[in-house]
Amino acid sequence: MKNDAVTIQSPSGLAQHLIQPARARATPDRSRRGSLLHHARLIAVKEFGDRFRSGWVIACVLVWLGAIGLTSFFGLLQIGRIGIQGYERTVISLLNLVQYLVPLLGLLLGHDLIVSENEERTLRLILAGGITRTRLLLGKFLGGCATLAVPLTLGFIIAGAVIGLTSKDSSIEPFLRLAASGLVLGVLFVGIGLTISTFCRTRVQALVLSLLAWCLAVFVFDLVALSLLVSTKAPVAAEEIEMVCATTHVNAALDIHSDFENSGGAIGTPASLVRTKPTTSLGWLAANPIDLFRAINIAPQLGIQVPVLTVLLTVGLWLGATLGLSLWKLSRTDL
Repeated sequence: MKNDAVTIQSPSGLAQHLIQPARARATPDRSRRGSLLHHARLIAVKEFGDRFRSGWVIACVLVWLGAIGLTSFFGLLQIGRIGIQGYERTVISLLNLVQYLVPLLGLLLGHDLIVSENEERTLRLILAGGITRTRLLLGKFLGGCATLAVPLTLGFIIAGAVIGLTSKDSSIEPFLRLAASGLVLGVLFVGIGLTISTFCRTRVQALVLSLLAWCLAVFVFDLVALSLLVSTKAPVAAEEIEMVCATTHVNAALDIHSDFENSGGAIGTPASLVRTKPTTSLGWLAANPIDLFRAINIAPQLGIQVPVLTVLLTVGLWLGATLGLSLWKLSRTDL
């Protein structure tokens, strides 16, 4: 083997060729950054390749495409109609599906990124081969994000094209907003899963904690936050939480579809959801990415506006917190 290459062979027989030029050790920061990105890219490609060969990516594409197609076709069943919907109606029907399924997929992808290497006794070999923990963590995170983004993007593109051609609808902006915010939501939960993976010793433990985190984010957080705000007599914030959460209920979705019918094709604000516009900045959305996702996609129907700064700060804080915490734990893990 040449001196300027490091080869890591895992017990499963898959090899990782992580090239590390000897001159990178003595070159300035630019070369070091290039080496960091090079190793992270190789690890990410390997992670994506492993998932692709296992059939996970193809299965996710088919499941996601089928879910979007069925939701678009049967989304108006509540008001007695069956058929492909337009983009705006599809977004209303898909909100529940995306907010439940995408975070779960992100957690399932992220929960075993690190703990699987530790269980298979390959983590020590990788680090002993010259790969730093930062490069390993970044590569694993990027690989998990790519594994989630590829099937979701393909599903949205194919389903979006079919919906546009079938319904002759050109108002694709709500659908693009749903797709973009859904991808960001999935990336954030991959980061949460990665953090869980670095803190757990076994895959079973990581899986259980991931499912608990999913239940907490999807179901428990809104109920606890609403009860706390009501008990502290914060009516405006409580009204905001109620608005963001109520529009995902079945009856409220039915009201929105019915309002679409009565208005001749433009979604307005149903009478059952008319409330005073919030006077705060919706900053509480930063506490839960799922609530932020809901607010972004229902803002036009409720007549509210989610500040761009709130969105950017939420994404940045969650990514920084999860990756930083993961790196802190991994750097202190005794191998």
